[in-house]
Amino acid sequence: MRYFVLCCQLIFIFSCNNPAVKENLNIKEAEKEVMNIHDDVMPRMGEVVFLTYAIDSMMKVEKNTTKRYELSIIHEALVKSDKDMMHWMRGYETPKEPYDSNAINYINNQKGKVSKLRVLILKSISDGKIALKIH
Repeated sequence: MRYFVLCCQLIFIFSCNNPAVKENLNIKEAEKEVMNIHDDVMPRMGEVVFLTYAIDSMMKVEKNTTKRYELSIIHEALVKSDKDMMHWMRGYETPKEPYDSNAINYINNQKGKVSKLRVLILKSISDGKIALKIH
């Protein structure tokens, strides 16, 4: 029994120093970060849809062409936010194990994409809310 425990401990120690195991842990951590960013903004997509319709309604009744143009820019950003989020979600694929060298590159690429997407979504929501208050 002692030998069994000793063997298990040695396997554990050597596996912790194994680069493949460390890479697997890095990929899982990076993927968790990607999903956290997604989970941070996904609940806000309802606001994006609401603001899109609200701004669209405002544009239809606005007589001032300058204001209508400003609203159209905000409307386009909201539509783009929604479209880009749906496109990203459809295209995202969880890397399959065993991981290869492309998996960490893919996850890091996705992290960059979803981070930019978060900025776009939060800015479009903020701009939409400001426009609703002003008009």
